Amino acid sequence: MLGRASILAMLFVTGCSIAMSANRQSYKGDPSVIQVGVDRQIIETTLGPPDLTTNLDNNRAKAIYKIDPNAVRSGTKNAEVAGNVVADIFTLGLWEIVATPIELGSQDKLTNYIITYDADQKVQTVETFK
Repeated sequence: MLGRASILAMLFVTGCSIAMSANRQSYKGDPSVIQVGVDRQIIETTLGPPDLTTNLDNNRAKAIYKIDPNAVRSGTKNAEVAGNVVADIFTLGLWEIVATPIELGSQDKLTNYIITYDADQKVQTVETFK
């Protein structure tokens, strides 16, 4: 039987991969919709509201999206979290030795999409950077 100190130590060590997996960005939509000439409504319907919007002169606007193009859907993310929890329980926390480096390697790789809309609210320019 495990002693109380061992159980407490296990609780402090486990959970890193679980937290990292749970905090990964969920899939927002396909960023390939961001093309010159596309209507703003289509982009916001596909990707949701931007992370930042700035109104410019002449009824133009600038929007910034921070998206991980390789993000997983919510169901997949939840399955990964559940898998890490089960593996932690069955291995008494030893799964963290394997899972934490895997999670570190697969953390969000956000791409910033800077979109400028013209007066007709169509994409005028698109810039991306990581």
